[in-house]
Amino acid sequence: MSAVIRTIVLSCTIAACSTDVVTDYNVQLNYSKFKTYQFAPRPANSVITLDSARVENAIASELGNKGLEQTESTADLTIRHYIQQQSDFRSYGTSIGFGYGYRNVGVAYSAPSQFREYQYGKLVVELIENNNNNVIWRAISQRKLTENMTPSSREEFIDEQIFKMFKNYPPQ
Repeated sequence: MSAVIRTIVLSCTIAACSTDVVTDYNVQLNYSKFKTYQFAPRPANSVITLDSARVENAIASELGNKGLEQTESTADLTIRHYIQQQSDFRSYGTSIGFGYGYRNVGVAYSAPSQFREYQYGKLVVELIENNNNNVIWRAISQRKLTENMTPSSREEFIDEQIFKMFKNYPPQ
């Protein structure tokens, strides 16, 4: 019985240590030289979505806290962000049952009978150095932005993910 409890505790610990955000960056750069940024230009007559506006507000807030200034003229960095659309399948009808009693243990499993595809998005933010047009820093949210979120939960989700993305920026 103690082995089962240890396995559950270990699984919970591993899940708690998993990260919501993954970042990649150029380790050879001195990030303190970047002082200004601008958002990537949009195609003419393109629509700014609600989520895009939320993302830009959250990024502007975080970079402002880091001492960077947004500018419309030539900037050191260009910020490109997007929501990467993905899909996955969920199964319905699966059940697992456990039972134990005096001197016996039982386990039952029922195979899934139905599958349903669902769509979600992963938030991606890239910093591009304007001198050479190279991506120097990239962060991807591992959590899922879904269509059934309320406006307030979407804003909270985006703010939280952007905060985690820029938590260790500039990289040391």
